[in-house]
Amino acid sequence: MRMRRTAVALAMATAVAVPAVTTGMVAYAQTSSPSATGHMSAAEKPTAKPTRSPSKKVKVKFSATGTVTTVDAAASTIALVVKGGTKDVKGKTVTVSVPTSVRILLNGRKVQLSALMAGQKITVTGTRIDTAYTAAKIQATGKDKNKPAPTPSATATPTTPASPTATPSASPTESGDPETAEAP
Repeated sequence: MRMRRTAVALAMATAVAVPAVTTGMVAYAQTSSPSATGHMSAAEKPTAKPTRSPSKKVKVKFSATGTVTTVDAAASTIALVVKGGTKDVKGKTVTVSVPTSVRILLNGRKVQLSALMAGQKITVTGTRIDTAYTAAKIQATGKDKNKPAPTPSATATPTTPASPTATPSASPTESGDPETAEAP
């Protein structure tokens, strides 16, 4: 039994050591030595490593909650001061481009971008590529600027009651009542 364990241990040690030694020998044999003067020829000089190509821009999801500062319907952008959301936008003023296909809700109703105005509370979700933010969904609450303000209704003017049509006469009239008759 002991002999078997020893043979297995020796075989495993050989299996690990032989490839390591042969790899080192091959690597040593392939190295070139500099010329006797110590200078390398132009073909032997190492070339500068190529610089790393710019990394591919990656889409990253973002979420921002804050207050609208400006809305530019012509440029399809909205700027907001972010108070909460993902850490890449929190505490910053962010300008978000808004594609025409984006669903925009104001107080639960679907509206156009031009219906939003400064001062409204807003939540924007979307994607970020480098520093370009693009909205996927916008939810806002606040006053609707397209909603007409209630106009005061016309107050009813009080009418003066019509005066009686009968006018009192200036001359006294005799009545058939004896008490009212004058004494001689």
